[in-house]
This record gives sequence, C-alpha cells and structure tokens, in this order.
Amino acid sequence: MNKENTNNDSIKLLSIIYKWRKPLLIVTLLAAIISTTISFIISPQYLGTAIVFPARTFSVSKLLIELNVGSQEDYMQYGDEDDCEKLLQILNSADIRTMAANEYDLWKHWRINKEDVNANYYLKLKWEEMVSFLRTDYVSIKINVYDYESERAAKLANSIVSYADSVKNKMTRVVAKEALMIIEEEYATTLSNIESLEDSLQTIRELGILDYKSEMEAYSKAMAKAVAKGDESAKTKLQSKLDILSKYGMAYQDLFEKLKKYRYKYPVIKGKYDEARVNLERHLPSKFVVEKAVRNEKKARPMRSLIILVPTISAFLLALLYLLFSDKIVDIKKKIVEQYKNQ
Repeated sequence: MNKENTNNDSIKLLSIIYKWRKPLLIVTLLAAIISTTISFIISPQYLGTAIVFPARTFSVSKLLIELNVGSQEDYMQYGDEDDCEKLLQILNSADIRTMAANEYDLWKHWRINKEDVNANYYLKLKWEEMVSFLRTDYVSIKINVYDYESERAAKLANSIVSYADSVKNKMTRVVAKEALMIIEEEYATTLSNIESLEDSLQTIRELGILDYKSEMEAYSKAMAKAVAKGDESAKTKLQSKLDILSKYGMAYQDLFEKLKKYRYKYPVIKGKYDEARVNLERHLPSKFVVEKAVRNEKKARPMRSLIILVPTISAFLLALLYLLFSDKIVDIKKKIVEQYKNQ
C-alpha cells in the first residue's frame, strides 16, 4: 500500500513538473544565467599556504645559560598543545593584522578607507574572510591566505609567520625590560654596598685591626703571659692594641659579616643580571617552519561550478515548491466550492 502511494506521489509530482515545465524552465534558466554572470564578475582569489610547528616556550637564559644539569630542556623539541594554543593566540592578534595591512597596503588592495572611523572593523571582517589559521592533528598550524594576486598571497602568508616572532618578542620585551630594571638596580646596590663596606674595613685596618677574632685571642694570650712575667713594657704595648680592638673590634666584625653576606650575594645577583640582560637582548624563534607558502597560479576561489549549480538548483526547487503550494491552494478552493454547492 505504501509502495503504491509512493508511486502515485511520484507520478503526481512528475505530472506537475510537466504541467509547469515552461515556468520551471524559465526560472531555472534565469537563475543559471544570473549565477553564471555573477561567477565571472567575482574577482578570482589565489591561495598561499604555510605550515609551522610551535616551538617550546622558554626564556633564553633558562634554556641556554643557566646551569641545570640533569633536567635541561631541549630547545630543539617541538612545542606541545599548550604552545600551539599560545602561537594561535599570537597569530590571531590585532598586531599581526595591522602589520600586514601596513606592509602590503591591504587598505588599498582590499578597498578599505583607512581614514574611515570604522576602518579597523572593516579590516578585521575582511581579514577573517581572507586569512585563516587551522590547527592540524599533528599539533602544527596551517596558515591559509587568500588574495587577488597569487604572489601577494604567498608573500603575505610567509610574512605572517615572521610577524609571530615580532609580536611575541614585543610582548615578552615589556616584562624582560621591567625585570632587568629591577635586577639592575639591585645589582648596582650590591656593588655599592660592597665598595662602601670595603672602604670602611680598610679604614679600620689602617688602625691596625686585620682580623678581630684571631688578634683578640692572640693579644689576650700575650697579655696573660706578660702579666705572669711582670713585663710592664709588653703590658703597655699589648694594652694599647687591646684598647684599639675593644674600641673598633665590634665595628670591624659587624662590617666584616655584612661584607661576607654581600660577597655571597654578588655572584647570585650577577648571574640574575646576566640572565635578565640576555632575555631582553636575545630571543628564540616561536616556531619551526615546515612549509613556506609558494606562488600558486591556479585560482582557489570562487568555484564557478558551485556558484552556478547551487543557485540554479535552489531556484528550480523553490519554484517547484511554490507551484506545488499553488496547486494545493487551488485544490482546497475547489473542495470548498463543491461543499458549498452541495449544501
């Protein structure tokens, strides 16, 4: 029964199509002509594709300078998913978009009025249409760039790859510069304190104190012997030395302990200073380039076949639905009139 109904519906549909063949043909032909015309009006676009792997994210000093035997990271290793996400965020940044627009004058090529108050908004819309960043299953990133010139599409894709390092270095430089200023100030303070303490100790040494603890012990023993022998001359000389030690000894010891602390601190702060300076002045690439974009003379879009087929088929189906609906309305009206006459 269902099969018979299906066959009847198919026959009915075909009969309607045959009945309205002329309007359907006209609509379909018009859609085909219009879509064909549009497909040839649309400017062809060419595709430039570059593929990169993210690099591991480390500071230069930690990776190359600081001694960390046994757990040193490998800067030649590809980045993981987290590094891939970070690189994607950089590639999608407004800085890269602006750098590309200025270098290649995309304002002119993409017909965007740079003086317009909404120029950046229109640039963003066009950029999203022409540029895409796709994360692959291999944790790499594919950069697709469309443009109306094949050579510019390839150059722009390769430039975006190089912009990534510039943007990353610009971001990290702010932190590295601030860190260097803090460490540089502490380093200078440490050197100044060491110099000041050494000068103060030298002043006390000129009074005859070279090593407070050992001298105090030696002079105390010598005084005890002089007292035992009753040597007044030796006692007078030793007492003079002991008086100097008693007067300046604690100051000497305090300065000596402070100087020792700063001397222990100096190599540490010097190492930190060197690391901070390297982090500011040197940078590692943020990616490994797997494939550079090359000029491709074969247009990537528009696909004229799709532009013609999709509207043509859609016009035919919409016209058919409209005719089916119209026939149904006519049938309903006939039934209503027949019922009214029968009453």
